[in-house]
Amino acid sequence: MRAVVITKHGGAKALEVRERPLPPLTPDGVRIAVRAAGVNFADVMARLGLYPDAPKPPCVVGYEVAGEVSELADGVEGVKVGDRVIAGTRFGGYAFEVVVPQRDAVPLPQRLSRARF
Repeated sequence: MRAVVITKHGGAKALEVRERPLPPLTPDGVRIAVRAAGVNFADVMARLGLYPDAPKPPCVVGYEVAGEVSELADGVEGVKVGDRVIAGTRFGGYAFEVVVPQRDAVPLPQRLSRARF
């Protein structure tokens, strides 16, 4: 799977698109095919090396995503494959796919246009 990787601390040139392993589906997991990812202050600080909780490079950050559910762990309820969702992540959002706990995948209201993806 492709992801935007912080290869080292520094400016925008520290970002590279790389192939990464597909994240494993956790027992309470929802796999999301990411269609949009937020870029926030913590992401920029992580790239610059100024965010102490960020993983060490090379790493994939990204704390919020929107996309479509592509897979569910057994017993997950409240969303189904194909649903549009938003989710907070604990890193990993700058990727084509992310896995979040069921509680973190929130249905995206239909009134929000697909054109925003």
